[in-house]
Amino acid sequence: MPYYPKSQIQTDQYTKGGELRVTATKEGYIGHYWKTSKGEYFSGKNPYDGVTLELELIPFFPESSLNTVVYSKGNIVYNILKEVDVTETLLIPSYVKPSPTKQDYEIGNFTRYFARKNNENLYIETSKNIYSNLKKKNGAYDWKSYLIFTLSWKLTGEELKVSKANQNIILITEQNLKINGLGTYLKNNYLEFYK
Repeated sequence: MPYYPKSQIQTDQYTKGGELRVTATKEGYIGHYWKTSKGEYFSGKNPYDGVTLELELIPFFPESSLNTVVYSKGNIVYNILKEVDVTETLLIPSYVKPSPTKQDYEIGNFTRYFARKNNENLYIETSKNIYSNLKKKNGAYDWKSYLIFTLSWKLTGEELKVSKANQNIILITEQNLKINGLGTYLKNNYLEFYK
């Protein structure tokens, strides 16, 4: 199991069932689990709790019940089996791996987009689109729960200067926003995407 910084995982979680299933078998899962800031779920209390199974969230509407939805009215979905209120279902930022373009390399830097959970030291690197929705306070997103920010990431130049510039932008951002752990989230890889 790879190493995970404490700031990037939530350990000792428990499900009574109905939330998670084993990815490989699609069987429902009951028991302890832990999750990463990238939205990955694993069995056990923590990464070092014996053999871990990869888990996934059970879809809101299981595949077998998709054809049982009768109709929806407002925020209520009427189903043959039950009535489900989807009013509180808000989108959360998801991890999106950045990919600098050829033009970014010609310019020498590019913008990286981040969201940090307000009540936890969990970071998620995301896309410009998701960042924009959070910034605009789009009602479909859980924007109240996240601090959003960007980094101008250096891509080209003398290797040592690029590394120092990216390290400094992380430190300045942490100081200005009064946060910590961003460097750890980025694995202190100040030359990521460097050419």
